[in-house]
Amino acid sequence: MPVASSHPLHYSIHSRLRLARLQRLLPETTGGGRLLDVGCGLGYLSEMLGRGYQCVGVDYDMASLEANQKREIGRMVRGRVDRLAFRDASFDLIVCSEVLEHLPQGLDAAVMKEMARVLKPGGRILITVPALEGIRATSRLRNLGHDDPNGGEYHFRMGYSKEELEALFMTLPLEVHYHGFSMVIFSELAMDLLKWVYFKKNALKEHADIMGVQSSLLFRLYRTLFPLLHFFFVVEDILLASWINGHIHILCLTSYLPTEFAGNRVGVECKKE
Repeated sequence: MPVASSHPLHYSIHSRLRLARLQRLLPETTGGGRLLDVGCGLGYLSEMLGRGYQCVGVDYDMASLEANQKREIGRMVRGRVDRLAFRDASFDLIVCSEVLEHLPQGLDAAVMKEMARVLKPGGRILITVPALEGIRATSRLRNLGHDDPNGGEYHFRMGYSKEELEALFMTLPLEVHYHGFSMVIFSELAMDLLKWVYFKKNALKEHADIMGVQSSLLFRLYRTLFPLLHFFFVVEDILLASWINGHIHILCLTSYLPTEFAGNRVGVECKKE
């Protein structure tokens, strides 16, 4: 098993705050199940959430998949996330984190349909996407690094409102187990600063490019300071994210058991933790 502390995303404010929220949404029993990471990227969430699971990651970026194979992070499959090459009801847990906003209009709904198809009855889907309700939702900096149509990090949309997110699964056999926000003020400002440094000053273009920064002096200095920064931003999240809409939607969906689903359901209410 690879050491998570050697992964550069272990020192990403965005990744660590998402991870903390998603870990609390994992089913109590994790032994022997199957986890699918849709749009797995560099496999950090597969590595951290997949302990006790048989992990499968799907992505179209070969550089990311090759990096994951070197780290021995589960089984890596190259493919389209809107056409999952798996049997119906074959996964206990599905993670789809910061993926839907990268897809052209209509493909996000196709991905939701596919995830519902391959999820076992009673299973969970964990989703994170940028939110449009946050304090800094209209800031130009939040799209920094995601505005190049020729780059792998391009965002087809700035984010989702709660209503737009619900519309993606309204007609599917899924219900909301939890909805919340993360990254409120200072953590988002810090993330924007880091994006400016790496995307503007270091000219990173693809997600996998981050693997090349680990040996830089700047990254080593930042890694030394990170524990203190992380503590501060976790406290901020605990104190404020329940009261103030943040940068990220955190969503946990559960599939109905066959006897529970009786057609399309609309107007699902989000439950707070």
